[in-house]
Amino acid sequence: MMVFARRKPASAKRTLRAAGAAAALALGASPMAPSQASAADSPTTRQLLDACSWADVCDFHAQSYWTYTGPKHQVGTTAFNCASQTNQHRIDWSDTTGSTNTFGISISASYKWSEVFTTSIETSYSHSWEVSHTDTESNTVNIPPGYKGWIERGTGKQQAKGWYELHFGKRYYGHYIWYIYDYQESGYDSDHQNTGYVNFKDAKMTSAERGAHCH
Repeated sequence: MMVFARRKPASAKRTLRAAGAAAALALGASPMAPSQASAADSPTTRQLLDACSWADVCDFHAQSYWTYTGPKHQVGTTAFNCASQTNQHRIDWSDTTGSTNTFGISISASYKWSEVFTTSIETSYSHSWEVSHTDTESNTVNIPPGYKGWIERGTGKQQAKGWYELHFGKRYYGHYIWYIYDYQESGYDSDHQNTGYVNFKDAKMTSAERGAHCH
């Protein structure tokens, strides 16, 4: 976790203990070793993100944006052709792509910090951002005799990176200003819905599969 706190000059000689992987003072101090961390002295990343809903200022500063194709995965069920000729099979499938982030924190459109992130990306890069998106389709595939067939998908996705800045009217864990650095979030690329791929795959049934599906 890259969480930073900026302090007033009068308290610059005091040390700040960090909870998480690493933390540092915004005035150039070096990060403290994890063995020095104390969860009671510093908020977690989740606590800071949740504080976005009541902090005086909560901004996300976008630094970079890019698109890519997500990992391949099966959508829908596997169809089996037990006939002696090639047959058509319809495979209905539904695939939901949710947003994920580097801290493994669940994301919901109802969260203020998620709304702040979305607004920043849409303003900075003119790309829409959905926390969750579901595609539903039906595909007709030709399966050779004695084979099984399925649909494989690689979803078009987008990712953005930046940092949060939070200001508080009174000290929060000893500081008026906190930063969350190296925040990355990925999600469905709704502006380019034709990116990614949907492929038909097939393979010969094993004897066990033939015994289970062909009677």
